[in-house]
Amino acid sequence: MTTADSIFETSLDPRGFIISRVAPLAEINLDHAKENTAKVREISGDVVYPILVDIRKIRSISKEARDHFAMRGRKPGVVAIAMLVSSPLSRIIGNFFLGLNQPVVPTRMFTDRDQAERWILNGKHEEHD
Repeated sequence: MTTADSIFETSLDPRGFIISRVAPLAEINLDHAKENTAKVREISGDVVYPILVDIRKIRSISKEARDHFAMRGRKPGVVAIAMLVSSPLSRIIGNFFLGLNQPVVPTRMFTDRDQAERWILNGKHEEHD
């Protein structure tokens, strides 16, 4: 199952993780974040998966959206977050998320998709690295 809107394309990879791709030049606000969370829950059903979030072409994300994705004060909808970055801007956004928002689940930034997928699939996130 794949769902898409103007900001995210979100699907379940058959290997057992969610993929959410951010549209080029997307400016994510809290409403977009909540909508994507609802999509992840719809796709996941009763299973809580890790997620690979591709933010390589993002333009911006509001503080409120970052706070929402950090899952503080609510039940986590995923067990780990791998963020795929490439541009200096996506790296800055990823570092803000990691440093300031401190997500409640293990979260890492990657520049290589294969490495991100390996981290998700081999369960290393369970070691809270």
